[in-house]
Amino acid sequence: MDDSKEKAREQARKAAEEAEKNRRRQELQMKAEKVRGKISKANNLVTSFHSKKSEFDQAISQIEQKKNSALSSQIVSQVRVPKVFEGVIAEKQASQLPKGIKAMDENIKKVRKVVEGIDDQIRELNTYQDTQQDILTNIMAQIASI
Repeated sequence: MDDSKEKAREQARKAAEEAEKNRRRQELQMKAEKVRGKISKANNLVTSFHSKKSEFDQAISQIEQKKNSALSSQIVSQVRVPKVFEGVIAEKQASQLPKGIKAMDENIKKVRKVVEGIDDQIRELNTYQDTQQDILTNIMAQIASI
């Protein structure tokens, strides 16, 4: 009789251990899913930032292209062309060109500063993803050891 009670206790203990392992495994799997969600969100943000950075790079390229086009145009470099621009308009055009070029240069600088900020955010998100990946690896190792 004592032997059957001992076997029953042993079976109960094993069942309790197995139940605890399952509970712990489920807990760790839920943590792993949360970490995967964080990694996925960070990845989506990185993708979005890369897209916006590309748009800004295109804007810079377009501004520079228009600026270079204006500077290389023969008629722009010689605003006061005889019998083409007459009177006050030639003087006004001549005074406005440097201001426009300066405004373009300032806008390019501003956009480049935004792009630098985007690059900083991408780097931070990549670091965050690496940290979360390390956490996930640790959790998966814990699950495997159960």
